[in-house]
Amino acid sequence: MENHNYTMDDIEKFIKDYKLSQQSKSKDWMLSLPIVGKRMYEKAYLEETKRDFFEKKYDEMLNASLEEQQDFIKQMSPVLDEFYNEAGNNSKKR
Repeated sequence: MENHNYTMDDIEKFIKDYKLSQQSKSKDWMLSLPIVGKRMYEKAYLEETKRDFFEKKYDEMLNASLEEQQDFIKQMSPVLDEFYNEAGNNSKKR
């Protein structure tokens, strides 16, 4: 497990990066919709639901106490670690 010291700004950047990564993936699955159809739609819907959750929670935490923000950052750290590690691994494959 990695130990990064993230900030609310880092989480804001993650949400933007996550949204961009999902938009590019959605273009890919749209091309294969007739073949794969339902499964890809369900996956895209799940990703959109996760993104909405992250955005809503982030917005909520902007007005929270410092302690609540720190707890939120601690909970989000593994998500950011995984996302950026995966993104780094994908860029190395190119």
